[in-house]
Amino acid sequence: MKARTRNLLIGGSVVALMGGALVANALWNAQTDAPVPDFSIGSVRFSAEESLDADSRTFSDGGAPVSVTLPGSKIIEVLDQTSIDAEPVIWRFTAKGTALGIAGLNYSVATTEQRTDDDAHDLTSGVAKPGSVLERTTMKVYPAAAGGDCSAVPETPELAEGETPKNVYLYDTVDVELQAPGAALTGAESEQEWCVALDWNDVADGTYVNDVQVTGLAEDGSFNGATDRWHAAVGYPPALELLGVYHNRALAEATAEDTTKARATADWSADVYPDPSGEPDVVIELDPIVTNLNPDVDPRD
Repeated sequence: MKARTRNLLIGGSVVALMGGALVANALWNAQTDAPVPDFSIGSVRFSAEESLDADSRTFSDGGAPVSVTLPGSKIIEVLDQTSIDAEPVIWRFTAKGTALGIAGLNYSVATTEQRTDDDAHDLTSGVAKPGSVLERTTMKVYPAAAGGDCSAVPETPELAEGETPKNVYLYDTVDVELQAPGAALTGAESEQEWCVALDWNDVADGTYVNDVQVTGLAEDGSFNGATDRWHAAVGYPPALELLGVYHNRALAEATAEDTTKARATADWSADVYPDPSGEPDVVIELDPIVTNLNPDVDPRD
C-alpha cells in the first residue's frame, strides 16, 4: 500500500506530507516589493533676526529665504558723522538654526533692495538709489568676530578699470556654514552674528596749512630758529545735494520826531537741503541650504 503524498506551498518551499511524516524541500525563494513608510532621517530649522529685537525673528518656511530690514532711520545716522574719518555707524543681525540627524545647514547673505511704502530699488548690483543717503555712503556686510566684535571693518576693494563704483560690499557671504552635517545630535541651535558698517563718503573741501616759526637767543648771544608745519583737513557736515539757496531781505522804515524818515535794509540767505527722513530701508536676505553627510547628495533648499 502506497502512501499518499500531499504537497503544500509554505514560504516559497514545497513541503511534502508523506504518511504523517513532514519532509520539506526548498525549491525556490520568492522576492517581492513591500512598501515602507517614510521616516525622518534629519530635520532643519533656520531663522534670522535683527539684533536686540527678538520680536523680529523670522523662520524659513519650507527652505524659503528669510530677511531682515536695515531701517532707513539707522542709515541717516551717517549724517551725524561730523568729524573727519569718523567711526562708522554699526548695525547687527543674527542667523540662527539647527540641523538634526545627518543633515547640515549652510546659507548665503545678499542685499536685495531699498524699499519704501511706495517704491523699491534693486540693490543686487550694490549700486544705491540716486538721491538717497545710501548713494553717498559705503555700506559693508561682514561676519562679526568673536564676541560680536564689529570693529575690524574690511577694506574697500580696488575698482577694476571701467567698473562702476558701488555703495554696498559683501564679505564672506556665500555658502556660509552654520552647522556641519551630523553635528547637532542633541538639537542644539547655532547662531552667527553679522555686522553692517555704514560710512559717509567724506570729501575734504580743502587743507588748512599751519606754519609756526620760533626764534631763541642763546647765552652766547646767537640766534637760533626752528620752523614747523602741519595740515588740517577741512570739510562741511554730511548732507544730501543742495536743493538751492533761500534769500531773505528785511526792510525797515521809521519816522523820527522831527518828521525825518530813516530806512535800513538787511539781507541773509539760507541753504536748503532735502529731508533725509524718507530714506528707504534696506532688505537683507538669508537663503538656507541643507547639506548632508553623504557626499553624493547635492546641497539643496
